[in-house]
Amino acid sequence: MPLSSHLVESRAFLAKARPHRSLPRTCAHRPGALRLPPALKTMLPLSFSVRLSICSWLAALLPGIGLAAAALAAPAGAPAPPPTPPYPSIEQFFGLPQVRQPRLSPDGRRIAYLYPHEKKLALGVFDRATGESRMILRGEDESIHSFFWKGNERIVFLADVAGNESFFIGSTDLTGRKTLRLAESQRLDDDLVGTVATIVDELPGDPTRIVVAGYFIDNVDQTLFLGGSAVVARLNVQNRARSPVFEFKESDRTVKLLTDNTGALRVRGRLVAKQLVWEHRVDDGSVFREIARHAFHGYQEDWQPLAFAADNTTLWLISRQQHDRGALHAYNTRTGQLGPPLFVPAEGELDDEIVTTPGRRKLLGIAYETERRHYHWFDEERGALQAKLENTFTGSAVRITSESDDQQVKLIWVGHDREPGAYFLLDQKADSLALFKRTRNLDPAQLVPRRPIAYPARDGLTIHGYLTLPREAAGRRVPLIIHPHGGPFGIRDSWGYDDDAQFLASRGYAVLQPNYRGSGGYGREFINQGRQQWGRAMQDDLTDAVKWAIAQGLADPARVAIYGASYGGYATLAGLTLTPELYCCGVNYVGAADLEIT
Repeated sequence: MPLSSHLVESRAFLAKARPHRSLPRTCAHRPGALRLPPALKTMLPLSFSVRLSICSWLAALLPGIGLAAAALAAPAGAPAPPPTPPYPSIEQFFGLPQVRQPRLSPDGRRIAYLYPHEKKLALGVFDRATGESRMILRGEDESIHSFFWKGNERIVFLADVAGNESFFIGSTDLTGRKTLRLAESQRLDDDLVGTVATIVDELPGDPTRIVVAGYFIDNVDQTLFLGGSAVVARLNVQNRARSPVFEFKESDRTVKLLTDNTGALRVRGRLVAKQLVWEHRVDDGSVFREIARHAFHGYQEDWQPLAFAADNTTLWLISRQQHDRGALHAYNTRTGQLGPPLFVPAEGELDDEIVTTPGRRKLLGIAYETERRHYHWFDEERGALQAKLENTFTGSAVRITSESDDQQVKLIWVGHDREPGAYFLLDQKADSLALFKRTRNLDPAQLVPRRPIAYPARDGLTIHGYLTLPREAAGRRVPLIIHPHGGPFGIRDSWGYDDDAQFLASRGYAVLQPNYRGSGGYGREFINQGRQQWGRAMQDDLTDAVKWAIAQGLADPARVAIYGASYGGYATLAGLTLTPELYCCGVNYVGAADLEIT
């Protein structure tokens, strides 16, 4: 059956309508007033309950919609029927997804995926031949965080114990009865002191082994790969057999490492006097030798090694030494020669997502981002398939997330600003495309567009971002929440579905998300514009965004709030402190509030 004939089926979930409701009134303006909900007065761990507390408080700023009318319509003496809200519930936005990270087995016969079970994520497998799904693994205190196939009969997974980010690495067969704990983290106290286990390389071309690392963190100021000692080893997922690869000392100050397709540690990056020194070795028994060095930024480094090609000699890397937006190169580790640029984006910025055939046998393409995500294809056949899919799902982002070893069966993720994502199964031999699962039970007809915007900062710098307007905004001013992203450096908001923006818009708020200076996606110089500008020009960009929205007739100047997490939480506190006349309230979600000034 032709691919295009599935368009009607794939569009079926876009067909529902959404009832109209009136515009709420919120947040009487009182300069400098900050009202925190009780749930935020006590610091809580990052969890779904915290998100519900924040979102419930923001929703509580709005009057009940339709409640009074429902009560008046009830017969005298009869209990009022429960109202049906004309918008999705908080749980629909922020509950566990219906499916996460589906991945095809190498032979394409099965799909493994995560799904919610008793408020945790369990591992299930769908058999394409029988059409049956079954649970493989669930934990009592553990929630499975991620996984990948190791051959067609075994799965390696990373699980979180009791939600405290003490991860362990395990493997299981498809019955769930032959499960092994391969490596685990051990906290010695509440300050992340202890041993941290992590997966370095899945080794897709090896049927039984992976590369793991155990890092010992003995100081709360140390971070993963920075300052702690580490042991790197190949690990057999069937019997726990280990073979050492390398051992780092704390004095090495290793912050980056990269293995080749055999699991040999070939490239590492070390901090030496505020410089990042890249070193290479030929094999496990060789010594490391310097191949490049540059100033250490902590984000979007001048050199960014991505992966070794199948020959284990060619290293694909991004260099920003000659191109502000990044350039993809092939580096010959044997001769030390950096080849000419393979691709430089004309706009936007190069991403570190490269697309290869299974087992990294061939480079197919690389991602880059403007206001939306794009791919540059080196392989004509893959480029033609991408174009065909994008024509089928017009206006949506389309990404191949998993494929069989013979490349005939693929999982396709499709999403847009009103669709959190749906996975489709493409069988190229049968020329069929069918819906596998949607990530959330949300009706796109109840959601609103999230459109790119741009405005001039006070110094003339163009700032890009995204604006989500509630349905009631046409021709009238609405309450505005400015929502700065975290990071801050090298991070950005991107086009597509955003749970915070859609939730708040469904409750009547406009949401503005500026990619202030220092954000990623616009080149190195744009990032550097944010250096040493916390509370200064970076904050001015947010202030200017609010003033732009007011000048455009979009926002009610008496009803403006600010809400952010991490750096966005800091920006919230800075906004309430430096421009109290602008905001009537704000929410600092796990924000930085006690900075060390160096």
